[in-house]
Amino acid sequence: MTQFALTIWAYQITGSATALALVAFFNFGPSVLFAPIAGALVDRWNRKLVMMLSDIGAGISTLGILILYSSGNLEIWHLYIAGMITGIFGTFQWPAYSAAISTMLPKSQYTRASGMLSLAESISGVFAPIFAIVLLAIIGLRGVLIIDLITLTIAIAMLLIVHIPQPERSAAGAEGVGKLWQESLYGFRYILRHPSLLGLQLTFLFLNLIG
Repeated sequence: MTQFALTIWAYQITGSATALALVAFFNFGPSVLFAPIAGALVDRWNRKLVMMLSDIGAGISTLGILILYSSGNLEIWHLYIAGMITGIFGTFQWPAYSAAISTMLPKSQYTRASGMLSLAESISGVFAPIFAIVLLAIIGLRGVLIIDLITLTIAIAMLLIVHIPQPERSAAGAEGVGKLWQESLYGFRYILRHPSLLGLQLTFLFLNLIG
């Protein structure tokens, strides 16, 4: 909701499609730059802690925007910086989040969990813009930002409650151990050695590219 609401605010302020494209670029750009090393770092760190720090980083970014907006000092370039910060933290959150699921469930439940997660993401993707429009009309951008901070607090509280075990290192993981750049490249080599996994990744690539 926050991202959609800020997009509307940015267009109202600038009336420029270029500004909107730059907001999206600074949100998405860090994932392209940091994704190759994010997985390797997440494997070294505590995944629960990574997710909590990612939420805190996103919360700090939102809080900064809220303070600037409330004081009447929010400008479009602030969204670029906030988007970059959120994008960097989000790049580390997703691999930690997705990898944690497999450690919390037996293999027999992977399919069901994957389906439920996909459903949750699709529902939020459809209804978040609708709620953002409605809430903008009722409580304004400040209210949407406050809701964002509240939900981030709830997410962090849930992470404190939920037990997320650290997985034991697998044979494939032990094979890829080395310097950070070596571990990052090992992920690409592993995918190339498994045609079925490569085919799945290419399918996701084309779906995201077309979508």
